[in-house]
Amino acid sequence: MSDYYNQALEIYKEEQQEAAVEDTDAWDKRIDKTGCYVENLALQLCHADTNDWRKCLGEMNAFKNCWQSNGNNERTSTKDV
Repeated sequence: MSDYYNQALEIYKEEQQEAAVEDTDAWDKRIDKTGCYVENLALQLCHADTNDWRKCLGEMNAFKNCWQSNGNNERTSTKDV
């Protein structure tokens, strides 16, 4: 796993402890339900740090794999108009 993933995992653990005390943001709840919260956060941290998506391909692939393995494509399927 990348350093961004490890950093995201630590943030996620801290947020889970705080969530028991405070209300969790609606956006965070939706992302958490995908099962890919840590991968999403790692991708955001990488992009914020590098300011270049191309430098975050590992994090992007980890998020994509997580998204697919959790069945989110079927859950969020859309139709072209």
